[in-house]
Amino acid sequence: MEPKKIMSARQYDLPSSLREGEEILIKGRISNAIFWKACVMLLIALLFGLIAPPLGYFLCLVAFLGFGYAIILKSILMIFVTNQRIFFRSGIVKVDTVQVRLERVESVEIQRTIVGHFLNYGTIVLTGTGSRFSFIPFLSNAIEVRNVIDDLLYKRDQAAQNGNQGEN
Repeated sequence: MEPKKIMSARQYDLPSSLREGEEILIKGRISNAIFWKACVMLLIALLFGLIAPPLGYFLCLVAFLGFGYAIILKSILMIFVTNQRIFFRSGIVKVDTVQVRLERVESVEIQRTIVGHFLNYGTIVLTGTGSRFSFIPFLSNAIEVRNVIDDLLYKRDQAAQNGNQGEN
């Protein structure tokens, strides 16, 4: 009798086994820049702490709450791409775990803020059929993830075109 594998909450949303012929092509990496807002708030708290200590203490508390939020968000966010599907997880209060077949993806784009440009992270935006938008923020390898998905979509479109030409 084989011992039961205990899965962590992070692994629970992933498929226990991939489909036949399915392989993971890339996994998104969540950037440590997710902590930038909390760091700025802590710096502001320290500066205000020199002038008005009670306000500094309050802002310090807000900064630590920001760090806690970022830690939780970093543990929840996930995206990985296989040759057949895209899996992603996002949200804190309502955690969405979604599997999208590549046939259902219309486009993939990257959004970058000025801070994201300097700290080298981006947000992947997936647009699927039925006008569903999905955002995966703080990806340090957003360009690589987008390129892999874009290549898969291009190959799918080429195969569809070749199939249509063969019928004519």
